[in-house]
Formats: sequence, structure tokens, C-alpha cells
Amino acid sequence: MAVALAAGQPADDEATQAPADPEASSETEAAPGDPEAGDPTEAQAEAPADTPEDAPADAPPDPPTAQVTTATADDEEVSEYRWGGIGLPLVNYNTTDKLGFGAGFEVYDRKVGETGYRNRLSVSTFWTTSGNYGSNYLQYERRGKVLLVTRFTYRLWKNMIYVGSGGDDVSVSWDPDDSMGNSVQGPQLFGSVMVPVRNTPVYLWAQAYLRYTLVDAKPGGILDQTQAFGIDGGFYFDVSAGLLINEVDRWPLPNRGIRLEASGRAGGTAAPGGFKGLGGVNLEATGWLPLAGQWLVLGNRLLVDKTWGERPFWEQENLGGQFRDELGYEQPMTGYARSRTRGDGAIALLTELRPYFGKTRHPTVDLGFYLSVFAEAAWLFDKGDPGPFMPTIGVAPELLWQGAVPLRPFISLGWFSDEPGGTRRPVSQIGITLLSPL
Repeated sequence: MAVALAAGQPADDEATQAPADPEASSETEAAPGDPEAGDPTEAQAEAPADTPEDAPADAPPDPPTAQVTTATADDEEVSEYRWGGIGLPLVNYNTTDKLGFGAGFEVYDRKVGETGYRNRLSVSTFWTTSGNYGSNYLQYERRGKVLLVTRFTYRLWKNMIYVGSGGDDVSVSWDPDDSMGNSVQGPQLFGSVMVPVRNTPVYLWAQAYLRYTLVDAKPGGILDQTQAFGIDGGFYFDVSAGLLINEVDRWPLPNRGIRLEASGRAGGTAAPGGFKGLGGVNLEATGWLPLAGQWLVLGNRLLVDKTWGERPFWEQENLGGQFRDELGYEQPMTGYARSRTRGDGAIALLTELRPYFGKTRHPTVDLGFYLSVFAEAAWLFDKGDPGPFMPTIGVAPELLWQGAVPLRPFISLGWFSDEPGGTRRPVSQIGITLLSPL
């Protein structure tokens, strides 16, 4: 959820999404089966013995827990896993969609004493009492020799915000009577497969993505006036293929390492006006460096995403790459609000300082305590125009649940003007996510 706290900035659409976000999935975020995690055996073997998630050598052992042991045909013990999970009620109120309720659940198994997942199932449902907004999703992830992610989502929004495309439009606090009141709904489905290149930190992945959308634009609103591509609804699809180099000491919340990803996608939109093709690229480079061991970590991320061809406005809020990160919400451009931050591409450079404060040592209530302080320089494209400079700064307390699920309520500032070309001022957004900003 992102909610505007200053006059003239429309409140955001979304309820607090926990434990997982239906759209961004999760790089969701450091998930079991999350291809970002890389090969768990390699990452865990390289992790230092004294990390925030591992007790020092002289610490007392944790109380006994139920474990499942898997053995080879020669009865050689190879691993021990235990099940865990989290369930949270969802309650939200904003001036746009009024009061809403829901619930979110995650169930996973992880290797005893280590971070990460082997399997994860995530379910979330949320509806507002006004009937203006509903979001539901189901996601399964598997991490093994082959890494799998599949997700089905259905969203309905009868009061959707549309302010235009690119930084020139998104950085303006438009009148809510002009930007709100549009109806957009429909299902989305994607599946990803990733395989490691033997004896290397390199992974190859492929993905198929399909979305169907119904649209009803508010008469006289910005969407109706501009007749943005996609206003008639239709099918959008694409296929992607990419390469990932993943060398980190652990996942989620690495202390040291690099993650490099490059991919291309091709597809198009089948709408009442005919078929329109699309191509795009996505590049991401992320690195983590311990400044004071596990106690203070510096992270940096460079993101470049660009498409060419006609792209429906209801798909412009999503980036390419494995997990279709959502602009304005969990990672890039969080200062500019979810579901109003749209464009044909983005360039974003983010820096994070992450201090660590310690953890509980309980077999069930297993929590690590962190703080995330971040700043970002970004540009949001409209066709070939990168638009104005769009900075974001923010801070977030961060909890790591059972060494596997980050929980990060954040507040961030973006810079808006009251009219196109006007003087810009900081405006607050708040939200909660299961992703670190990197």
C-alpha cells in the first residue's frame, strides 16, 4: 500500500499486502523457490558461520524441533527440513476505496538452521467493503535442481488512478476528479523455469506471461481524454528469456555478494483495434558489501528497463525480469505511489544502508531486527523521453521472520508539483512489503 499524506496527492489504491504482494511477487521477495535465491546448497555452503541467522559457536543450542530427514539409498543423511509459516489479517482504510479486510498466508519448508526455502505456497485475498477493490492471488515456488515459480492473480479496481505515462505526468499531483474513477479488472498468469549451468554461478531462465483486462474509463477523465493504448481492454502476452549470475552469501538479505541479471522479452497485445507487437530488455546489477561485518551492510542496485512498441497502460506499471516488479511500490520509485507510476521504461540507481540489531533465539518466534535507509535517483520513460529527475528517499524497520520472510513497513518521499512544470515538493507515501528495496 502506498498512501499520499500531503494535500493534493491522491490516496493510493491498495490495502496493506501481507504476507505477499499479488503483483510484484516476490522477488517476493526472497522466497522459497525464488530464483533470485540461487542454488541453496552453494549459497549456504559459502555463508560465514557467524551471520545474523546463525548462533555463535558458544551460544546455547535451540530447543529440539520436529524434523524430517531425507536419506539416500545408502542411508546417508543429506538434509533436514522443517515446516514453518505465517498468517496475517489484512485491514486497510483509505479515502479512495474505504474500509477493506482480508487475510494472507505463507507455508514453507526450510533447511534446519539455515536461511531460505525449498517450497513455498502463498495465498492472499483482500476486498473493500465499498466493492471498489479486490485482489486475490495464489503462488507456488520450488527451489531445487530446477527452480520453478508460478502465480495466478485476479484484481478488480473500480476506482483506478490514471495520471498518464512517464515522469512528466507521474510527478504531478493531478486532481482526483480527473485521475480516479476508472474500472480495470482481470486475471494474470505467469510461470518461470530456471536451471543452473553446472559448476558455475550462472543460471538460465525462461518465462511465459499472460494477462486479460476489461476497462471502463471514467467519462471526461484523463484516461478518457488521452485515449491511452489499452483503453479497450484485451489480451496481453509475452515470453522472456534471461541469464542470471548469483553469488551471494545467503538469501534473503545478503551481507556480501553480487547478483547480475539480463533478459529480453517479446510479445504483444490483442485488442479490439488489432494486434500490436512489443519488445523489451531488462538489466539489473546489485551488490552488497559489509562495512562492519554483519552489523552494517551497504547495498547498491542499478536497474534499466525499456520497451519498444505499443504497451497497454494497465501493463505499464510492471517491469520486465523474472518477477515483474511493480513500479512505485516495493523497490523502484516507492516515493511516487502504486498503480499511478507508469511508463515505457525506467532507469533507477538505489543505495541502501542496512544496520543489524540482533535476533531472537526461539524455535518458532525467530525474528531478526534490521533497519533499511535508502535513497534512489530515477527516470521514468514515456516512449523515448526519460522525463524529469525523480528522486526518492525512505526509511523502514525490517524484520526477518524465521530466516526466510522479510517484513518491511516503509515511509518514503517523492517530489511532486501541483501542475505540469511547477515547483516540486516532497510528498510522503507509506506501505508494507515482503521485499528489501534491493
